[in-house]
Amino acid sequence: MEIDRKKIPSYLMIAAIIGVVVFFNVSYLGDYVSANNEKIVDYALSDEDINPVREMAVAGLFYPADVYQLDKDLDGYLEHVASSLSTRPHIMVVPHAGYKYSAQVAAHAYKRLLPFENEIKKVLLLGPAHREYVKGVALAEAKSFRTPLGIVKTNDKITNELKQNPLFRPNARAHKDEHALEVQMPFLQKTLDKFTIVPMLYGQAEPKDIAQALLPYLKDDDTILIISADLSHYLKYDEAKKEDAQTAKQIELSIPLASHQSCGATGINTAMILAQELGFVPKLLDMVNSGDTSGEKTKVVGYGAWSYEEAEEEQELTGIELEEEHLQNFARHNKEALLSIVRNALNLAVEKHQVYKPGRDEFGDVLFNRGASFVTLEKNGNLRGCIGSLLPENAIAIDLANNAFAAAMNDPRFKPVTQDELKDIDFSISLLTNFEKIEFNSADDLLSKIQPHIDGLLIKDGKRQGLFLPAVWEKIPDSQEFLTELKIKAGLSPSHWSESIEVFRFRTVEIKDDRN
Repeated sequence: MEIDRKKIPSYLMIAAIIGVVVFFNVSYLGDYVSANNEKIVDYALSDEDINPVREMAVAGLFYPADVYQLDKDLDGYLEHVASSLSTRPHIMVVPHAGYKYSAQVAAHAYKRLLPFENEIKKVLLLGPAHREYVKGVALAEAKSFRTPLGIVKTNDKITNELKQNPLFRPNARAHKDEHALEVQMPFLQKTLDKFTIVPMLYGQAEPKDIAQALLPYLKDDDTILIISADLSHYLKYDEAKKEDAQTAKQIELSIPLASHQSCGATGINTAMILAQELGFVPKLLDMVNSGDTSGEKTKVVGYGAWSYEEAEEEQELTGIELEEEHLQNFARHNKEALLSIVRNALNLAVEKHQVYKPGRDEFGDVLFNRGASFVTLEKNGNLRGCIGSLLPENAIAIDLANNAFAAAMNDPRFKPVTQDELKDIDFSISLLTNFEKIEFNSADDLLSKIQPHIDGLLIKDGKRQGLFLPAVWEKIPDSQEFLTELKIKAGLSPSHWSESIEVFRFRTVEIKDDRN
Protein backbone atom coordinates (compact mmCIF):
# COMPACT_ATOMS: atom_id res chain seq x y z
CA MET A 1 0.00 0.00 0.00
CA GLU A 2 1.35 3.37 -0.95
CA ILE A 3 1.94 5.79 1.99
CA ASP A 4 0.51 9.23 1.64
CA ARG A 5 3.62 11.35 2.07
CA LYS A 6 1.56 14.34 3.11
CA LYS A 7 0.40 12.47 6.26
CA ILE A 8 3.89 11.40 7.46
CA PRO A 9 4.31 14.46 9.73
CA SER A 10 0.98 13.65 11.34
CA TYR A 11 2.02 10.02 11.93
CA LEU A 12 5.29 11.15 13.52
CA MET A 13 3.44 13.57 15.80
CA ILE A 14 1.06 10.82 16.94
CA ALA A 15 3.98 8.43 17.59
CA ALA A 16 5.76 11.07 19.67
CA ILE A 17 2.68 11.71 21.80
CA ILE A 18 2.21 7.98 22.41
CA GLY A 19 5.88 7.69 23.37
CA VAL A 20 5.62 10.53 25.90
CA VAL A 21 2.44 9.06 27.42
CA VAL A 22 4.03 5.61 27.74
CA PHE A 23 7.20 7.06 29.28
CA PHE A 24 5.35 8.97 31.99
CA ASN A 25 3.06 6.04 32.75
CA VAL A 26 5.99 3.66 33.08
CA SER A 27 7.81 6.16 35.32
CA TYR A 28 4.71 6.60 37.48
CA LEU A 29 4.04 2.88 37.72
CA GLY A 30 7.70 2.11 38.45
CA ASP A 31 7.07 2.82 42.13
CA TYR A 32 4.30 0.21 42.17
CA VAL A 33 5.55 -2.45 39.77
CA SER A 34 8.44 -4.66 40.99
CA ALA A 35 11.34 -5.03 38.63
CA ASN A 36 13.56 -7.06 41.00
CA ASN A 37 14.93 -10.38 39.85
CA GLU A 38 14.58 -11.89 43.32
CA LYS A 39 11.51 -13.90 44.26
CA ILE A 40 9.77 -13.74 47.60
CA VAL A 41 9.99 -17.51 47.91
CA ASP A 42 13.76 -17.00 48.22
CA TYR A 43 13.48 -14.32 50.96
CA ALA A 44 16.18 -14.66 53.64
CA LEU A 45 16.56 -12.90 56.97
CA SER A 46 19.44 -10.43 57.30
CA ASP A 47 22.11 -10.96 59.91
CA GLU A 48 20.59 -8.27 62.14
CA ASP A 49 17.16 -9.90 61.82
CA ILE A 50 18.64 -13.14 63.12
CA ASN A 51 21.16 -11.58 65.51
CA PRO A 52 19.65 -8.43 67.01
CA VAL A 53 22.07 -5.67 67.98
CA ARG A 54 21.76 -3.76 71.23
CA GLU A 55 22.20 -0.18 70.04
CA MET A 56 24.05 2.55 71.92
CA ALA A 57 22.04 4.15 74.71
CA VAL A 58 24.40 6.65 76.34
CA ALA A 59 26.86 7.61 73.58
CA GLY A 60 26.97 11.39 73.52
CA LEU A 61 25.94 11.51 77.20
CA PHE A 62 28.38 9.38 79.18
CA TYR A 63 31.09 9.28 76.51
CA PRO A 64 31.65 10.80 73.03
CA ALA A 65 29.46 9.52 70.21
CA ASP A 66 31.99 10.63 67.61
CA VAL A 67 34.35 7.74 66.87
CA TYR A 68 37.41 9.96 66.40
CA GLN A 69 36.85 11.94 69.60
CA LEU A 70 36.18 8.74 71.57
CA ASP A 71 39.30 7.09 70.22
CA LYS A 72 41.40 10.15 71.06
CA ASP A 73 39.96 10.43 74.57
CA LEU A 74 40.58 6.74 75.32
CA ASP A 75 44.17 7.05 74.13
CA GLY A 76 44.61 10.03 76.43
CA TYR A 77 43.20 8.26 79.48
CA LEU A 78 45.41 5.22 78.91
CA GLU A 79 48.55 7.24 78.18
CA HIS A 80 48.19 9.07 81.51
CA VAL A 81 48.54 5.78 83.39
CA ALA A 82 52.15 4.83 84.04
CA SER A 83 53.14 1.49 82.54
CA SER A 84 53.97 -1.12 85.13
CA LEU A 85 54.67 -4.82 85.12
CA SER A 86 51.79 -6.78 86.58
CA THR A 87 50.39 -10.22 86.86
CA ARG A 88 47.32 -11.01 84.78
CA PRO A 89 44.06 -9.57 86.16
CA HIS A 90 41.28 -12.14 86.64
CA ILE A 91 38.67 -9.79 88.13
CA MET A 92 38.55 -6.01 87.90
CA VAL A 93 36.33 -3.46 89.62
CA VAL A 94 35.79 -0.31 87.52
CA PRO A 95 33.48 2.74 87.80
CA HIS A 96 30.60 3.42 85.44
CA ALA A 97 30.02 7.19 85.55
CA GLY A 98 30.42 9.65 82.70
CA TYR A 99 33.92 9.59 81.28
CA LYS A 100 34.73 13.15 82.38
CA TYR A 101 34.23 12.03 85.99
CA SER A 102 35.57 8.49 86.19
CA ALA A 103 37.28 7.36 82.97
CA GLN A 104 40.77 8.20 84.21
CA VAL A 105 40.18 5.92 87.21
CA ALA A 106 38.88 3.15 84.94
CA ALA A 107 41.97 3.54 82.74
CA HIS A 108 44.16 2.42 85.65
CA ALA A 109 42.43 -0.95 85.45
CA TYR A 110 42.10 -1.30 81.69
CA LYS A 111 45.77 -0.43 81.11
CA ARG A 112 46.61 -3.68 82.92
CA LEU A 113 44.86 -5.66 80.17
CA LEU A 114 47.19 -4.50 77.39
CA PRO A 115 49.94 -7.09 78.03
CA PHE A 116 47.23 -9.77 77.81
CA GLU A 117 45.24 -8.42 74.85
CA ASN A 118 45.71 -11.65 72.90
CA GLU A 119 45.14 -13.99 75.84
CA ILE A 120 41.81 -12.75 77.21
CA LYS A 121 39.00 -13.92 74.92
CA LYS A 122 35.90 -13.95 77.15
CA VAL A 123 34.71 -11.05 79.27
CA LEU A 124 32.00 -11.51 81.88
CA LEU A 125 30.41 -8.10 82.53
CA LEU A 126 28.48 -7.75 85.79
CA GLY A 127 26.77 -4.56 86.91
CA PRO A 128 23.70 -3.18 88.70
CA ALA A 129 20.43 -2.54 86.83
CA HIS A 130 19.62 1.15 87.25
CA ARG A 131 16.47 1.53 85.14
CA GLU A 132 14.50 -1.71 85.50
CA TYR A 133 13.59 -3.86 88.46
CA VAL A 134 15.37 -7.17 88.05
CA LYS A 135 14.78 -10.27 90.10
CA GLY A 136 17.96 -12.29 89.83
CA VAL A 137 20.37 -11.55 86.98
CA ALA A 138 19.29 -10.25 83.56
CA LEU A 139 21.06 -11.73 80.54
CA ALA A 140 21.15 -9.88 77.22
CA GLU A 141 19.05 -11.20 74.35
CA ALA A 142 21.07 -9.27 71.76
CA LYS A 143 23.79 -11.14 69.90
CA SER A 144 26.03 -8.07 69.87
CA PHE A 145 26.39 -4.59 71.36
CA ARG A 146 27.26 -1.54 69.28
CA THR A 147 29.59 1.30 70.29
CA PRO A 148 31.07 4.07 68.14
CA LEU A 149 34.15 1.84 67.80
CA GLY A 150 32.15 -1.04 66.28
CA ILE A 151 30.36 -4.23 67.23
CA VAL A 152 31.09 -6.40 70.29
CA LYS A 153 29.68 -9.93 70.03
CA THR A 154 28.09 -11.72 72.94
CA ASN A 155 29.13 -15.23 73.92
CA ASP A 156 26.25 -17.57 73.00
CA LYS A 157 27.74 -20.63 74.67
CA ILE A 158 28.13 -19.12 78.14
CA THR A 159 24.84 -17.21 77.88
CA ASN A 160 22.92 -20.39 77.02
CA GLU A 161 24.61 -22.29 79.83
CA LEU A 162 23.68 -19.60 82.36
CA LYS A 163 20.05 -19.74 81.20
CA GLN A 164 19.87 -23.22 82.71
CA ASN A 165 20.28 -21.59 86.14
CA PRO A 166 16.94 -20.15 87.40
CA LEU A 167 18.80 -17.12 88.77
CA PHE A 168 19.65 -15.97 85.23
CA ARG A 169 16.95 -14.88 82.79
CA PRO A 170 16.99 -13.10 79.42
CA ASN A 171 15.74 -9.54 79.83
CA ALA A 172 16.17 -7.15 76.91
CA ARG A 173 14.33 -4.31 78.70
CA ALA A 174 16.88 -4.22 81.50
CA HIS A 175 19.74 -3.87 79.02
CA LYS A 176 18.08 -1.47 76.57
CA ASP A 177 18.95 1.86 78.24
CA GLU A 178 21.47 0.70 80.86
CA HIS A 179 24.81 2.55 81.05
CA ALA A 180 26.72 0.49 83.64
CA LEU A 181 27.99 -2.05 81.09
CA GLU A 182 27.93 0.06 77.95
CA VAL A 183 30.57 2.49 79.24
CA GLN A 184 33.01 -0.43 79.74
CA MET A 185 32.88 -1.62 76.15
CA PRO A 186 34.91 1.12 74.42
CA PHE A 187 37.71 0.54 76.95
CA LEU A 188 37.58 -3.20 76.22
CA GLN A 189 37.71 -2.53 72.48
CA LYS A 190 40.85 -0.43 72.99
CA THR A 191 42.69 -2.88 75.23
CA LEU A 192 41.72 -6.38 73.99
CA ASP A 193 42.00 -7.94 70.55
CA LYS A 194 39.36 -10.56 69.76
CA PHE A 195 36.88 -11.19 72.55
CA THR A 196 33.23 -11.87 73.33
CA ILE A 197 31.15 -10.58 76.22
CA VAL A 198 28.52 -11.92 78.60
CA PRO A 199 26.54 -8.85 79.76
CA MET A 200 24.77 -9.41 83.11
CA LEU A 201 22.69 -6.94 85.14
CA TYR A 202 21.68 -7.88 88.65
CA GLY A 203 18.89 -6.66 90.86
CA GLN A 204 17.56 -8.74 93.73
CA ALA A 205 20.27 -11.40 93.94
CA GLU A 206 22.65 -12.85 96.48
CA PRO A 207 26.39 -12.48 95.80
CA LYS A 208 27.07 -16.09 96.84
CA ASP A 209 24.58 -17.38 94.23
CA ILE A 210 26.08 -15.25 91.46
CA ALA A 211 29.59 -16.31 92.47
CA GLN A 212 28.67 -19.99 92.43
CA ALA A 213 27.34 -19.68 88.88
CA LEU A 214 30.35 -17.77 87.56
CA LEU A 215 33.05 -19.75 89.37
CA PRO A 216 33.61 -22.40 86.64
CA TYR A 217 34.29 -19.74 84.01
CA LEU A 218 36.85 -17.87 86.13
CA LYS A 219 38.93 -21.03 86.19
CA ASP A 220 39.57 -20.62 82.45
CA ASP A 221 42.78 -18.81 81.57
CA ASP A 222 41.11 -16.80 78.80
CA THR A 223 38.30 -15.32 80.93
CA ILE A 224 38.03 -12.16 83.01
CA LEU A 225 35.20 -10.77 85.15
CA ILE A 226 34.57 -7.01 85.05
CA ILE A 227 32.58 -5.64 87.98
CA SER A 228 30.94 -2.28 87.20
CA ALA A 229 30.53 -0.27 90.40
CA ASP A 230 30.72 3.29 91.71
CA LEU A 231 31.33 4.01 95.40
CA SER A 232 29.59 6.41 97.84
CA HIS A 233 26.86 8.70 96.54
CA TYR A 234 26.01 12.36 97.26
CA LEU A 235 28.02 12.87 100.43
CA LYS A 236 30.04 15.99 101.15
CA TYR A 237 33.61 15.76 99.88
CA ASP A 238 35.35 15.02 103.20
CA GLU A 239 32.63 12.57 104.26
CA ALA A 240 32.93 10.74 100.94
CA LYS A 241 36.70 10.41 101.32
CA LYS A 242 36.28 8.80 104.74
CA GLU A 243 33.48 6.51 103.54
CA ASP A 244 35.40 5.37 100.46
CA ALA A 245 38.59 4.85 102.47
CA GLN A 246 36.59 2.51 104.71
CA THR A 247 35.26 0.73 101.62
CA ALA A 248 38.80 0.28 100.30
CA LYS A 249 39.86 -1.18 103.65
CA GLN A 250 36.97 -3.67 103.59
CA ILE A 251 37.83 -4.75 100.05
CA GLU A 252 41.44 -5.26 101.11
CA LEU A 253 40.29 -7.44 104.03
CA SER A 254 37.42 -9.15 102.11
CA ILE A 255 34.76 -7.74 104.43
CA PRO A 256 31.41 -7.53 102.56
CA LEU A 257 30.13 -4.06 101.69
CA ALA A 258 26.77 -2.62 102.68
CA SER A 259 24.53 -1.33 99.90
CA HIS A 260 25.11 2.34 100.82
CA GLN A 261 28.86 1.98 100.32
CA SER A 262 28.68 1.28 96.60
CA CYS A 263 26.34 1.42 93.63
CA GLY A 264 27.57 -2.06 92.86
CA ALA A 265 28.03 -3.56 96.32
CA THR A 266 26.51 -6.87 95.21
CA GLY A 267 29.03 -7.11 92.36
CA ILE A 268 32.00 -6.27 94.58
CA ASN A 269 30.85 -8.76 97.21
CA THR A 270 30.59 -11.36 94.43
CA ALA A 271 34.19 -10.56 93.48
CA MET A 272 35.31 -11.06 97.09
CA ILE A 273 33.74 -14.51 97.23
CA LEU A 274 35.28 -15.58 93.93
CA ALA A 275 38.67 -14.17 94.90
CA GLN A 276 38.73 -16.12 98.16
CA GLU A 277 37.77 -19.30 96.32
CA LEU A 278 40.40 -18.88 93.59
CA GLY A 279 43.22 -17.32 95.59
CA PHE A 280 43.14 -13.86 93.99
CA VAL A 281 44.16 -10.75 95.93
CA PRO A 282 42.84 -7.20 95.36
CA LYS A 283 45.10 -4.32 94.38
CA LEU A 284 43.80 -0.79 94.72
CA LEU A 285 44.80 1.03 91.53
CA ASP A 286 43.19 4.43 91.96
CA MET A 287 40.43 6.09 93.97
CA VAL A 288 38.97 9.59 93.68
CA ASN A 289 35.55 11.21 93.75
CA SER A 290 33.71 13.67 91.53
CA GLY A 291 34.93 16.50 93.75
CA ASP A 292 38.43 15.76 92.50
CA THR A 293 37.43 15.59 88.85
CA SER A 294 34.73 18.28 88.63
CA GLY A 295 35.56 20.62 91.49
CA GLU A 296 32.00 20.52 92.88
CA LYS A 297 32.32 19.22 96.45
CA THR A 298 28.91 19.61 98.06
CA LYS A 299 27.50 16.29 96.77
CA VAL A 300 30.05 13.90 95.30
CA VAL A 301 30.21 10.36 93.96
CA GLY A 302 33.16 8.07 94.64
CA TYR A 303 35.07 6.07 92.04
CA GLY A 304 37.62 3.30 92.55
CA ALA A 305 39.47 0.73 90.49
CA TRP A 306 40.78 -2.62 91.73
CA SER A 307 42.48 -5.55 90.06
CA TYR A 308 42.20 -9.05 91.50
CA GLU A 309 45.29 -11.04 90.60
CA GLU A 310 47.07 -14.20 91.64
CA ALA A 311 48.96 -13.75 94.89
CA GLU A 312 52.62 -13.08 94.32
CA GLU A 313 55.36 -14.20 96.62
CA GLU A 314 55.88 -11.40 99.07
CA GLN A 315 59.11 -9.58 98.30
CA GLU A 316 60.18 -7.09 100.88
CA LEU A 317 60.68 -3.73 99.24
CA THR A 318 63.88 -1.85 99.98
CA GLY A 319 65.57 1.34 98.91
CA ILE A 320 63.80 3.65 96.49
CA GLU A 321 61.09 1.03 95.73
CA LEU A 322 59.98 1.16 99.36
CA GLU A 323 60.26 4.96 99.41
CA GLU A 324 58.12 5.13 96.25
CA GLU A 325 55.40 3.04 97.92
CA HIS A 326 55.46 5.34 100.94
CA LEU A 327 55.20 8.39 98.67
CA GLN A 328 52.23 6.86 96.85
CA ASN A 329 50.40 6.44 100.14
CA PHE A 330 51.33 9.96 101.18
CA ALA A 331 50.12 11.39 97.87
CA ARG A 332 46.86 9.45 97.92
CA HIS A 333 45.90 10.70 101.36
CA ASN A 334 47.12 14.29 100.95
CA LYS A 335 46.51 15.01 97.27
CA GLU A 336 44.03 17.86 97.70
CA ALA A 337 46.13 19.62 100.31
CA LEU A 338 49.27 19.42 98.16
CA LEU A 339 47.41 20.75 95.10
CA SER A 340 45.91 23.54 97.19
CA ILE A 341 49.36 24.68 98.33
CA VAL A 342 50.61 24.97 94.75
CA ARG A 343 47.44 26.76 93.57
CA ASN A 344 47.73 29.28 96.42
CA ALA A 345 51.43 29.76 95.72
CA LEU A 346 50.90 30.36 92.00
CA ASN A 347 48.08 32.84 92.58
CA LEU A 348 50.08 34.81 95.14
CA ALA A 349 53.23 34.73 93.01
CA VAL A 350 51.54 36.03 89.86
CA GLU A 351 49.15 38.51 91.44
CA LYS A 352 51.38 40.01 94.15
CA HIS A 353 54.88 38.63 93.43
CA GLN A 354 54.94 37.16 96.94
CA VAL A 355 55.98 33.72 98.22
CA TYR A 356 53.14 31.79 99.85
CA LYS A 357 53.87 30.53 103.36
CA PRO A 358 51.63 27.56 104.35
CA GLY A 359 50.76 27.52 108.03
CA ARG A 360 50.27 24.62 110.40
CA ASP A 361 46.83 25.97 111.18
CA GLU A 362 45.84 25.40 107.51
CA PHE A 363 47.31 21.96 106.87
CA GLY A 364 47.89 18.72 108.71
CA ASP A 365 51.09 18.14 110.64
CA VAL A 366 52.31 15.46 108.20
CA LEU A 367 52.69 18.13 105.49
CA PHE A 368 55.50 19.64 107.52
CA ASN A 369 57.63 16.51 107.30
CA ARG A 370 60.68 17.11 105.10
CA GLY A 371 60.43 16.24 101.42
CA ALA A 372 61.84 17.03 97.99
CA SER A 373 59.62 18.08 95.12
CA PHE A 374 59.40 19.59 91.65
CA VAL A 375 56.60 21.81 90.33
CA THR A 376 56.09 21.72 86.56
CA LEU A 377 53.97 24.28 84.69
CA GLU A 378 52.53 23.76 81.22
CA LYS A 379 50.61 26.02 78.87
CA ASN A 380 48.73 24.45 75.96
CA GLY A 381 50.75 21.27 76.44
CA ASN A 382 54.12 23.08 76.30
CA LEU A 383 56.57 23.49 79.18
CA ARG A 384 56.16 26.90 80.88
CA GLY A 385 58.38 26.40 83.92
CA CYS A 386 59.89 23.66 86.08
CA ILE A 387 61.78 24.17 89.33
CA GLY A 388 62.48 21.69 92.12
CA SER A 389 64.66 20.57 94.97
CA LEU A 390 66.85 17.49 95.00
CA LEU A 391 67.11 16.87 98.72
CA PRO A 392 64.46 16.79 101.50
CA GLU A 393 65.72 19.80 103.41
CA ASN A 394 62.43 21.68 103.97
CA ALA A 395 58.90 20.80 105.03
CA ILE A 396 57.16 19.48 101.94
CA ALA A 397 54.49 22.21 102.25
CA ILE A 398 57.19 24.92 102.26
CA ASP A 399 59.17 23.18 99.52
CA LEU A 400 56.15 23.07 97.21
CA ALA A 401 55.26 26.71 97.84
CA ASN A 402 58.84 27.85 97.12
CA ASN A 403 59.12 25.73 93.98
CA ALA A 404 55.75 26.90 92.66
CA PHE A 405 56.85 30.54 93.04
CA ALA A 406 60.19 29.83 91.36
CA ALA A 407 58.63 27.88 88.47
CA ALA A 408 56.26 30.76 87.74
CA MET A 409 58.59 33.71 88.29
CA ASN A 410 62.25 32.63 88.27
CA ASP A 411 62.78 29.85 85.70
CA PRO A 412 65.62 31.35 83.62
CA ARG A 413 64.29 29.73 80.44
CA PHE A 414 61.01 31.68 80.53
CA LYS A 415 59.56 35.08 81.28
CA PRO A 416 57.50 35.29 84.47
CA VAL A 417 53.94 34.03 84.20
CA THR A 418 51.44 36.87 83.78
CA GLN A 419 47.95 37.22 85.23
CA ASP A 420 46.45 36.80 81.76
CA GLU A 421 48.26 33.47 81.38
CA LEU A 422 47.41 32.06 84.79
CA LYS A 423 44.01 30.66 83.78
CA ASP A 424 45.69 28.65 81.01
CA ILE A 425 48.44 27.17 83.20
CA ASP A 426 48.28 23.48 84.13
CA PHE A 427 50.63 22.15 86.78
CA SER A 428 51.87 18.89 88.19
CA ILE A 429 53.73 17.96 91.35
CA SER A 430 56.55 15.42 91.51
CA LEU A 431 57.46 13.99 94.91
CA LEU A 432 60.99 12.57 94.90
CA THR A 433 62.54 9.59 96.59
CA ASN A 434 66.17 9.71 97.65
CA PHE A 435 68.90 8.99 95.08
CA GLU A 436 70.45 5.59 94.44
CA LYS A 437 73.83 5.37 92.73
CA ILE A 438 74.01 3.14 89.62
CA GLU A 439 77.18 1.07 89.46
CA PHE A 440 78.44 0.47 85.90
CA ASN A 441 81.68 -0.17 84.04
CA SER A 442 80.85 1.15 80.56
CA ALA A 443 78.33 3.20 78.61
CA ASP A 444 76.61 0.03 77.38
CA ASP A 445 76.49 -1.36 80.92
CA LEU A 446 74.88 1.88 82.13
CA LEU A 447 72.23 1.73 79.39
CA SER A 448 71.39 -1.85 80.31
CA LYS A 449 70.70 -0.84 83.92
CA ILE A 450 68.44 2.14 83.21
CA GLN A 451 64.73 1.33 83.54
CA PRO A 452 62.79 3.38 80.94
CA HIS A 453 59.58 5.09 82.11
CA ILE A 454 60.47 4.23 85.72
CA ASP A 455 63.82 5.81 86.61
CA GLY A 456 64.52 9.49 86.92
CA LEU A 457 68.22 10.16 86.35
CA LEU A 458 70.81 12.57 87.74
CA ILE A 459 74.15 12.70 85.92
CA LYS A 460 77.26 14.35 87.40
CA ASP A 461 80.76 14.92 86.13
CA GLY A 462 82.87 17.37 88.06
CA LYS A 463 80.86 20.55 88.60
CA ARG A 464 78.40 19.77 85.80
CA GLN A 465 75.15 17.98 86.48
CA GLY A 466 71.74 17.47 84.89
CA LEU A 467 68.48 15.87 86.00
CA PHE A 468 65.51 14.40 84.13
CA LEU A 469 62.30 13.45 85.92
CA PRO A 470 60.73 10.10 84.95
CA ALA A 471 58.00 12.09 83.15
CA VAL A 472 60.57 13.03 80.48
CA TRP A 473 60.38 9.44 79.18
CA GLU A 474 57.01 10.36 77.66
CA LYS A 475 58.81 12.71 75.26
CA ILE A 476 62.11 10.81 74.95
CA PRO A 477 61.27 7.07 75.12
CA ASP A 478 64.61 5.80 73.76
CA SER A 479 67.25 5.08 76.46
CA GLN A 480 70.22 6.19 74.33
CA GLU A 481 68.53 9.44 73.34
CA PHE A 482 67.38 9.99 76.93
CA LEU A 483 70.96 9.75 78.20
CA THR A 484 72.29 11.90 75.35
CA GLU A 485 69.81 14.70 76.03
CA LEU A 486 70.58 14.48 79.73
CA LYS A 487 74.29 15.03 79.00
CA ILE A 488 73.42 18.09 76.93
CA LYS A 489 71.28 19.46 79.77
CA ALA A 490 74.26 18.99 82.11
CA GLY A 491 76.43 21.06 79.73
CA LEU A 492 78.35 18.03 78.45
CA SER A 493 79.01 16.92 74.90
CA PRO A 494 76.49 14.32 73.58
CA SER A 495 79.36 11.86 73.13
CA HIS A 496 81.07 12.75 76.41
CA TRP A 497 82.38 9.88 78.48
CA SER A 498 84.88 9.77 81.33
CA GLU A 499 85.83 7.64 84.28
CA SER A 500 84.51 10.29 86.66
CA ILE A 501 80.89 10.23 85.47
CA GLU A 502 78.38 9.38 88.19
CA VAL A 503 74.74 8.50 87.54
CA PHE A 504 72.02 8.26 90.17
CA ARG A 505 68.48 6.96 89.82
CA PHE A 506 65.40 8.06 91.71
CA ARG A 507 61.63 7.63 91.53
CA THR A 508 58.80 10.13 91.61
CA VAL A 509 55.13 10.07 92.42
CA GLU A 510 53.17 12.43 90.18
CA ILE A 511 50.15 14.46 91.20
CA LYS A 512 48.34 16.33 88.43
CA ASP A 513 45.98 19.27 88.73
CA ASP A 514 42.83 17.82 87.15
CA ARG A 515 40.70 20.96 87.12
CA ASN A 516 41.28 21.76 83.42
